[in-house]
Amino acid sequence: MNFAIIVAAGKGKRMNSNVNKVFLEINSKPILAHTLEKFQNCSAIDEIIIVSQKNNFKKINEIKKQYNLNKINKIIVGGKERQDSVYNGLMSIKKAKYNDIIAVHNGSNPLVKDSEIKNCIAAAKKHGASAAAFRLKDTIKRTSNNFASETISRKDVWQMQTPQCIQYGLFKEAYNNARNKKITATDDVSLVEALNKKVKIVECSYENFKITTQDDLRMAKSILSKKDFRIGFGQDSHHFTNNKSKKLVLGGYKINETGFEANSDGDVILHALFNAISSAIGERSLGYYADSMFKKGITDSKNYLEVIIKKMKQKNLSINNISIMIEAGKPKLEPYTEKIKSSLSKILGLNEGKIGISYTSGEKLSPFGLGKGMQCFVTVSLS
Repeated sequence: MNFAIIVAAGKGKRMNSNVNKVFLEINSKPILAHTLEKFQNCSAIDEIIIVSQKNNFKKINEIKKQYNLNKINKIIVGGKERQDSVYNGLMSIKKAKYNDIIAVHNGSNPLVKDSEIKNCIAAAKKHGASAAAFRLKDTIKRTSNNFASETISRKDVWQMQTPQCIQYGLFKEAYNNARNKKITATDDVSLVEALNKKVKIVECSYENFKITTQDDLRMAKSILSKKDFRIGFGQDSHHFTNNKSKKLVLGGYKINETGFEANSDGDVILHALFNAISSAIGERSLGYYADSMFKKGITDSKNYLEVIIKKMKQKNLSINNISIMIEAGKPKLEPYTEKIKSSLSKILGLNEGKIGISYTSGEKLSPFGLGKGMQCFVTVSLS
């Protein structure tokens, strides 16, 4: 088995924050959640152990539940120093075999790639221990009283990151040796080096850095905001009803015109928008969710839309803009455009300038253009 120990017990003093930096948010999601999702979604990881301060257990359990992180097996209390915290996590693993891999990763390294995790694990299986790192690319100076005194060659110099992967038996041996000889280290593989064992360096992206300062946080936000851009397309249509008391609802706005033949209010804009968002995030179509809700007496399409909006937010996505095209011969909808946009803006929390609505009769070449119903197409962009 392969175990991941996620270290989240620090206080983040260099971040100048009143809270543990792993709970600071990037795109409305805690840094720790970004990190944990990488290991949750990695097929090479079987179990996750989190090391944290006791007073943060509740927050972590909330993150586990919200993002469905079912690989998290336990949360362990951290120690005084990082080395102590990792030791506590290691000792909490009771049924590992000697050659099982322990991947230690900083909770504040959210930009690690799936391939980097797998490559480090593979290297540890072969060599006993490995660590992600990137090559030093800047000139390094040694100073004396803030004056340059020596230029250090950057050839074969690496900046260490995580994950750092070590075979379970070797890791325990390294810690026992460190405790007996009172060795302290700032990274995990240094303890393996203290046994005169080799550590394989696995080159990683420069994006896989530890968020330590406010500048790091700004960089991570910039990178993550550009990582995921999606486009969705949705459609819906309904016949007009013979029930004159049922009013037309579009974008959550009620118009004093005859409505649609539908189980719900028949809001073709919200229905098409639901399908557009759903297609963008890889979820199911409207009927899959709405049919069961209708059986419970829920007919307001805003309630249906809430379901897919919640799923969208769980994927750390938000709406950039919406483009709506309606085909209908009647009624004339242009006078209601601003009211519909205002309603949609309130429902979605989106600026009206990012909502576009167009209409066509389609030269009366379809039942919709002939006034028998209404068809709506929606394109949505998410990031």
